Amino acid sequence: MNEKVDIQIGTRRLVVEMEGLTPIEINGMAQKVSDRLAELQTQNKTVADTSKIALLVALSFAAELEKERSAHEMTRRMLENKADQLSQSLRESLEAGARPDGA
Repeated sequence: MNEKVDIQIGTRRLVVEMEGLTPIEINGMAQKVSDRLAELQTQNKTVADTSKIALLVALSFAAELEKERSAHEMTRRMLENKADQLSQSLRESLEAGARPDGA
């Protein structure tokens, strides 16, 4: 069962429970959101509507997540390509060693 955790983001207090996360992890994420909220409020002083700032925070984290996913996918493809190259090289070496002339 998930534990309920009391967090604060900006000036708002919430009680949340998130599956698979410890209270320490939840508090850490809440702190990151709070920090990003403060950062975006500073950058957007003309926006008084906190719900708009909250949407900017969500969009900011979504963009960060997409960049990470893209980088992960690129790394995965590079590793698969390298594994294919190494496999091919190993096959060629084994075939060369199996030739009757040994060359």
